[in-house]
Amino acid sequence: MSLVRHKALRRLLKTWKRRVQVLDDAINLDLGVEEVKLIRGNQIELPDWLIHVLEPGGYVSQYPLSIEEISKYLYQEKQNATVPASLVQIPWDFYVRARYTLRKLSSSQNQGDIENSKKLSQMVEDILRVRMRKIVQLASLNVWDQTLISKMTPEEILVFQDLRRSLDAINGDKNGDSTT
Repeated sequence: MSLVRHKALRRLLKTWKRRVQVLDDAINLDLGVEEVKLIRGNQIELPDWLIHVLEPGGYVSQYPLSIEEISKYLYQEKQNATVPASLVQIPWDFYVRARYTLRKLSSSQNQGDIENSKKLSQMVEDILRVRMRKIVQLASLNVWDQTLISKMTPEEILVFQDLRRSLDAINGDKNGDSTT
């Protein structure tokens, strides 16, 4: 069940809009529900699936995460690494943008970009490790604080919900309750 939910989330994320920079104003797009006009230099929100169609053609460019931005989030998360209620607000598309940034840097021929890719990869892993520790603690403490949940990315919310369901099932079985 969890695998199905993760696949569904991946597909759902492709429909969510993200901000991009328009590089070329050669086309107008009719998406059925709305019409999108690309004007060079503008920032526009497009569905993720459309970004992946337009970017290779040079029409739009995603916003990568900078080393400074990732460093800031890592520093803030580590400030209270053992306090589960201290999740830092990160962008909802943090992991998507981090993967994009790492892919872009690692495919570069520039030695500095390759070194930055290694640094960024380690920092993202550190952020993930600290945040997952906090999320596991929140789930085990049965905390359903909407303020904390709103600071999680969609992927983290799914992990949190799966952990809660698993813990509820264990507690239900432990108490003689066989309902799932």
